[in-house]
Amino acid sequence: MAEALHQLVSEAREYVEINRLYLNRGFYRVHLALTLEDLGVKFVIRAPQTRKVQQFIENHDSDTFITEYEMVRSNPPTGRTTVRLVVVPHRTREDDQFCLVTNCDLDVSSDVEIAQPLAEAYRHRWGIETSYRKITEFLPRTSSPTFSIRLFYFLLAIEPV
Repeated sequence: MAEALHQLVSEAREYVEINRLYLNRGFYRVHLALTLEDLGVKFVIRAPQTRKVQQFIENHDSDTFITEYEMVRSNPPTGRTTVRLVVVPHRTREDDQFCLVTNCDLDVSSDVEIAQPLAEAYRHRWGIETSYRKITEFLPRTSSPTFSIRLFYFLLAIEPV
């Protein structure tokens, strides 16, 4: 998946300037974050509320904060990278948080002024998500776990007629 991400970003850069990538939880992987960092791409990834993230939330007095966070993979292939964890209150669920990780240069001392707009920018990708969901109406079904086959079916679905 890291190779595919590298190839996709490299090819996209031939046609457009990439300021920042907003990625869903499926990209919350150390090796993918490292790939994006190697490419010099700024990213914002939705972070699952792991035990480690929950500890950060519990250890902060504020419900909105930005802090240094280390993503670690202890199983082979191992890896680690330092990112910023951005936590804001969830818009619709009380007593819940919306968590992101980013490699953007953020001033951790001005939490509220930066965290909320970043979370809102991430939420704006919902229109894109809706478009992809609509594509699945035309997408052939497969149970194959092979990324290249799934990518082929997806590209077939979005190919203009």
